[in-house]
Amino acid sequence: MVLALSVAIPGLGLAAACGSTLTGNTLAEQVAGWAKTTGFAAQVDTLQADLRRIGPSAQRQDPGALRADCDVLVTDTLAANQNLPTPDPTLTTVLSDAYTASGTAGRDCFSGAGGSRALLTRSLAARTTARHDLIKALARYDAVTVAVAQGLS
Repeated sequence: MVLALSVAIPGLGLAAACGSTLTGNTLAEQVAGWAKTTGFAAQVDTLQADLRRIGPSAQRQDPGALRADCDVLVTDTLAANQNLPTPDPTLTTVLSDAYTASGTAGRDCFSGAGGSRALLTRSLAARTTARHDLIKALARYDAVTVAVAQGLS
């Protein structure tokens, strides 16, 4: 998973260098447009649900069912990562951090589902980081787009 994300990150510079196809005169309008186009809110909701589904009781779950839940988390994380970069570099960084933690959590969870307490413990820590980073991303999104939400742009 880390390799897949590290491969995607160099593409960020290329996408930014190619210029934005987003409309809007302000950063707030561009970010709001990006969020609507990419389904940002739904993706964040999906990742949060995936992170909760694994839960702190992962060590007691059936290994097959746990692997399936972990694989879904990795798959959904990769899908969300495809929508980066955002028009806002700070939001992009926070989301990239969240997606990296989420992918790491899913990978460690999948590998630890056979009974590795160490991997499941690392997965729990990464899931906690991912949840916090997703909250930070939502807060950043709100801070950037407040003018659009209030009709001020």
